Amino acid sequence: MVRKFITGILTCLVLFGSFIEPTLAFGVSASLASGDPGFTQSDQNIDRQWGLVRAKFIDAWNTTTGSLNVVVAVIDTGVDETHEDLVHSSFVPGYNFIDGTPIVIGQNSDDNGHGTLVAGVLGATANNGVGVVGNNWKVSLMPLKALDASGNGTSEHVAEAIKWATDHGASIINLSLGGVGFGQDLGLANSITYAYRHNVVIVAAAGNDTALVGKDLDNDPVFPICDDNGENMILGVTALDSNDQKPGFANYGKSCVDVSAPGKRILSTIGRDPITRALSPNSYAYASGTSLAVPFVSGLAALIKSLYPEATNRQIRDQIITTTDYIDPSNTSQCSGSCQGKLGSGRINAVASLAKKILPEQVTDGEVVQIAESGEVFVISGGKRLLLSSFVHEQRFGGIAPKIVYLSQVSHFPVGQYAPPADGTLVKKASDPTVYWIVNGLKMPISGQVFLDRGLRFDRVSTLSDAELNSWLTGQFLPPADGALVRARKNPTIYWVVGGSLHPISANFYESRGLSIFKLTITSDQDIKQFPKGAPYL
Repeated sequence: MVRKFITGILTCLVLFGSFIEPTLAFGVSASLASGDPGFTQSDQNIDRQWGLVRAKFIDAWNTTTGSLNVVVAVIDTGVDETHEDLVHSSFVPGYNFIDGTPIVIGQNSDDNGHGTLVAGVLGATANNGVGVVGNNWKVSLMPLKALDASGNGTSEHVAEAIKWATDHGASIINLSLGGVGFGQDLGLANSITYAYRHNVVIVAAAGNDTALVGKDLDNDPVFPICDDNGENMILGVTALDSNDQKPGFANYGKSCVDVSAPGKRILSTIGRDPITRALSPNSYAYASGTSLAVPFVSGLAALIKSLYPEATNRQIRDQIITTTDYIDPSNTSQCSGSCQGKLGSGRINAVASLAKKILPEQVTDGEVVQIAESGEVFVISGGKRLLLSSFVHEQRFGGIAPKIVYLSQVSHFPVGQYAPPADGTLVKKASDPTVYWIVNGLKMPISGQVFLDRGLRFDRVSTLSDAELNSWLTGQFLPPADGALVRARKNPTIYWVVGGSLHPISANFYESRGLSIFKLTITSDQDIKQFPKGAPYL
């Protein structure tokens, strides 16, 4: 069955050209945007860009205004890159999954208008004397068209777009869309896992509902926001008005929503009439919906990434979640009852997010780690990455959950052999009956006679992969137990086993120590040659 999405956009209330009267702006960073008529410094001026003020972007620009090295993929209806307030913004090539064609830089790929609204919130050109200001003054946008002219699309196209964005250098994926009326889609969930494992920040909308207070996603989940795959892979966003109150249309819920952001009466760029979809070049519109809240969060993620290029997606996600402003007291009845805990951790605060220093994730000797991209598990040992099989993981490390890392975090550790089992472990290959004794990372072959003399048991022998056993160095044969007396069939030299080595002893030593009363084991000449030897005892 083809599953449909709705974009979550509500009716755009006003459509107008670039004739907005400018408002005065003061302060260091704000003054740089004073020439853009949609800009304001008041979070109560809902006819201008109040959301930038409320979410603290204006003050955050004193720290960073973004970086062109950060790519945000806008998976939507396309983007009108010819718009007067976007034509000088930075774009990278994208793709149209509706008709299967590339989107070249400078193209108008938006036949709906929604994607252009989202792009304007993220990256409208600052201080150019027209329109509005993007929350990132420097950012590279990647337009990926997965929704058609009516704002509908399939989960398959969205999944393809997520993977395409990941493979083409996106650091952040903006999903201002939400699924209604269908269950979780495995292909979509897998694409989200793929992006997450490749260090991409994924931001998605909670969706809008016609109910008076929205929908509780804990009871009626929608996707992709709820495709967290057990690891909170998606940064879920719901909307707020200028008073930090959840509008009636915005969905909510503890499980899927992580943060809240401005999303009511948001002024942004548009290239089509929001009612008729007719071309309306260089226009602007007010729009409401959780779709408009998402690019505020994606934009904050982009600012963090510009300031901390080595930060992981988990660090960026956690940075945003843990630096919000608490808003539950303003939302005592905006949900079905109190919104306590149902609007995420609070409303995003760009200043606080940038002020909290992100330190590089450290990986130290002895840690068990799993590579996000490949799923391989290693233990860091002796300055190397040792592959960890499930057998050794359970035996030596109790099966503890590994620390998820990206390859870039551990690439300075060269890959070594497989991590060996604990000393004294009996192992063999599936393809070879030879049994080995593990000691100090070496595998020591065991002869049949020594196996029996030591009282070893075949039910204690673990069969491991050839690749695992082949990676370990092969030592000499395991000698008989300490204290044993052995000699070859043809050679009369008697050896005393001490400290894991065979020490040849003289006749005088043998007699003077009274060793003649102990059992003397006769073994093959070949075995004697294979055992480790020590200094003679005379």
